[in-house]
Parts: sequence; structure tokens; C-alpha cells
Amino acid sequence: MEQRSRAAVRRGQPVSIPEIATTALAMIDEDGLDALTMRGLAEAIGVTPMTLYRYLANKQMILAEVADLLWRELPAIDPAITGWKEQIAAMWQQLFDLMLRHPNAVPLIARGGACSATASSDTAGMLSVLKDAGFSAELAGQFVHAASALVVGFAFAHLWQHQAQVGQAPQPPAGQASAAPDELLEYAGRMGPFTTGEFATSLNLIIDGFARQLPQP
Repeated sequence: MEQRSRAAVRRGQPVSIPEIATTALAMIDEDGLDALTMRGLAEAIGVTPMTLYRYLANKQMILAEVADLLWRELPAIDPAITGWKEQIAAMWQQLFDLMLRHPNAVPLIARGGACSATASSDTAGMLSVLKDAGFSAELAGQFVHAASALVVGFAFAHLWQHQAQVGQAPQPPAGQASAAPDELLEYAGRMGPFTTGEFATSLNLIIDGFARQLPQP
């Protein structure tokens, strides 16, 4: 009781939903999604947990606000970029860069369309570019699925890479892995850390592959 009272009196001004989301994101960036709790968030803001509940009724609502906050970080596409391939590549590159800035929040960003109005609006803008480029609704859907899998896969790979660097790598599998044949050692050695440039290369391959499925003028 005394601890809750001290938290309440530290606060000298009203709480706002943007402040709650910003503080929650900072905690996620620092300690991860699982570490975010209503009690810890309230303590960081300087209020009681019941105060947070009056603004956002549960943790899922807070995470939805954080997801929308993240998607609002995405800048508008440079109007100087006119080709549809370049526009689409820029959109997905910016999303990937957002995930690299907030690796602990990758799950929130990835499912942003389910809880973020900004994510839905950005997706609609991308679909408009694809439609104008000649994509059918079915082909556009296939492209979004492929590009989404690519960006999420690369983002998680970088997250796991970061976790390994700070000693959070999973335990190695039981048993001894069989050695690669000598003729494959050079190839196996190339399967090292992911680099950011690999994402752009893979993204362009997907865009070019789908472009070949468009009706020829």
C-alpha cells in the first residue's frame, strides 16, 4: 500500500495515452515484450496500475497503441521515386529498417494490421501502387504474402543474431552434428551472420519475379 501511494504522489500531471505508449515502447526496446507488465509500466510513469486501466483497459490495448506508434515512425515515400518497383522496394525497406530499430517489437510490427489503423492505411497505399502497376487482386495478395514472409523472416534472424551476441542464444541441440563434406565447407562457411544488404537483394528478386507475371503492354 505504501509503495503504491509513493508512486501516485510522484505524478504531478495527468497521464496521456501517447505517454503510456511511448513509455511502454521504451521498456520493450530495453527489456523485451515479455518484460512489459502493467505494474512495471505504471511504476515507470509514476502512477498506480489502476490509473492505467482507466485509460487502456488491458495490456493488449496498450500493445495496440504501441504498434500504432511504431507504424507512425514510417516516413512517407519520397515523391521523387516514381517507378512502381522502386516505390514498393522503398516501402518494404523502410518497414525492415523499422524492425531493425526495434528488434524486440518485431512481433508487434508484424501483426500491426490487426491492431493498427496506421498499418492498415499504409497497406492500402501499397495495394494502390500494385493495382496501378497492373497487379490483379490475387497477384497483389500473393506478393504481399511473399514480401511479408521475407521481411519478418529477416527481422527475426537479426533479432536472434542480436540475442546471441548478448548471451541469449538458445542451448545447442543434443548430440554432435555431422560434419559437412569437404566440397561444401566453403558454402557452409558462407552461411554465417545475416547482413542488412541481403534483405534488399532478396526483396528485389521477389519484386522482379512478380513483375514478370504482369500482363505485357
